[in-house]
Amino acid sequence: MSYQVIARKWRPQKFEDVTGQEILTQTLQNSITHDRLHHAYLFSGARGVGKTTTARLVARALNCHKSDKPTATPCAIIDATACASCREIAEGRSMDVLEIDAASNTGVGDVRDVIISGINIKPARDRYKVFIIDEVHMLSTSAFNALLKTVEEPPPQVVFIMATTDEHKVPETITSRCQLFEFRTIAAAKIAERLKHIAKAENISIADEAIREIARAGDGSMRDAQSAFDQVISFAGEKIKTEDVEKALGIAGADVLARVMNGIAEHQPADALAIVDDLVMRGHNLRNFCRDVLGHLRDLLVVKVSGDPKLLDSSSAQTGALQQQAALFSESDLVRFFHSLAETEASLKDAANARYQVEVGLVKLMEMRRLASLGDLVGRIAELESALRTGRAPAERKSPQTTPSAASNTSTRSTSSTSTRGASAAEQRTASEVTAPPPVQAADESTAPVAIAEPPATPGSLVDQIKAELEKRKRKLLAAAMAAAARVELEGNELTIEFSPDAKHSRDTLAKTDNARILREACAEVCGREIGIRFVIRDGEADEASVSPEEDERRSKQKARQAAAQNPTVQQVLKTFGGEIVDVKMR
Repeated sequence: MSYQVIARKWRPQKFEDVTGQEILTQTLQNSITHDRLHHAYLFSGARGVGKTTTARLVARALNCHKSDKPTATPCAIIDATACASCREIAEGRSMDVLEIDAASNTGVGDVRDVIISGINIKPARDRYKVFIIDEVHMLSTSAFNALLKTVEEPPPQVVFIMATTDEHKVPETITSRCQLFEFRTIAAAKIAERLKHIAKAENISIADEAIREIARAGDGSMRDAQSAFDQVISFAGEKIKTEDVEKALGIAGADVLARVMNGIAEHQPADALAIVDDLVMRGHNLRNFCRDVLGHLRDLLVVKVSGDPKLLDSSSAQTGALQQQAALFSESDLVRFFHSLAETEASLKDAANARYQVEVGLVKLMEMRRLASLGDLVGRIAELESALRTGRAPAERKSPQTTPSAASNTSTRSTSSTSTRGASAAEQRTASEVTAPPPVQAADESTAPVAIAEPPATPGSLVDQIKAELEKRKRKLLAAAMAAAARVELEGNELTIEFSPDAKHSRDTLAKTDNARILREACAEVCGREIGIRFVIRDGEADEASVSPEEDERRSKQKARQAAAQNPTVQQVLKTFGGEIVDVKMR
């Protein structure tokens, strides 16, 4: 007796044996039991998931002679008492059940000769004449058109069962006249369970890890997994180890995948080249290797996110090993690795040299860990913007110019700025002439130089900030004049801008009434308070002519305001009414 392959020998003989399609088979059984048969069915799904097998089971259920009507439990072929109809259908020689390969009978003439011409002929012996059309999407457009009316209104004793792996290629005019059953890919755990049952029945000794590897190689197809099992048996005999499966099928085992992840974690690009060289020497398919690594990355992400072992049915590694590897990476790392390697795997289809692509792809994964995350970059940008506004380096950077006194002055200025914001609220609350201006400091603090001193900044930082503020106000000419200053120094509430004799024209530009007003506003924005401006020529004497009469009046008011703030009577009034000094009238 000739050898029969496992996929054919262990073809399901009853609905309960169809692995991974329990919902579909239960629906079909119920429709047969309750006599709710449809005249046309369309089975769609991936290869090797049970479409043709289920079609034959439906045909046997409709025509089984064990019962006087269709039954959901037709005869089992291994049973010696099986009826002739069930045996003939299972062996593909029944006169009333016609299996048609649409891939080789694509034309309208084939459909007319095989189906249409004999559609009105009653079944020779059985209850129903069943047409099983495999790969129906291969029919031509004219063949579909010829079949359309027949599928819509067939004779009472005719049932159509069509199977396809490409449902989208079947015209909607056909699918709308059929009951659609979508067969899903089978979980690796269920495939492994079925293979273990077959191995026990065939007296084959095989490790559980080897069973999982074969099930994973099936990629959701029971027939592919059974064919791979046949191949491994031919290679290793009746005692199969995990190493035998890896050699026979050319797949990457758990140890190879662990080497890849450890190389990425430890940043060892040389390991990537060694791994690929070893795979090439053993004749492994590099595209399958990339798919194995992608599946492994997916399992690591599942462990990292949920840790549910039920979601790891496609993994060749133990859960404990996956948890150890997942601890080496963050979720964002694993997602970036997956997308990068997916691009590498897609490029292998048209690659001139697959080895080079895989080597570069693995080294790229190892280099990706050096990249800063987007969150870190956003944080650094925010710190730099804050440094530009305040004139000091970011806090986490250890600058040699940062001193304790500078930190103290910074704290003082921050407190003053906060008080200024609070003062504006007080200004709205009071209607008296004494209302809310910038904060009033205590008498002992108003004379202390540290309370009004600007924190030390890096050379040119204050000038750069003033220039930036002027450019923001679209005053590039004033910004250029500020750039010509030889020295800019802030002492108390007065900003000294010193020019060399050659840059006197820049001083004259800034000293103009309108320009001086804009400059004071820019300086107030940068420093957080109103300040006076003093222009100096490098010969050592202040250029009083550069200060406008408006500036003189403003300085006088500022001095009078400071004197009023130190007056005990004024302080008592401010404290009682919660007000602040808005203006001082000069007499």
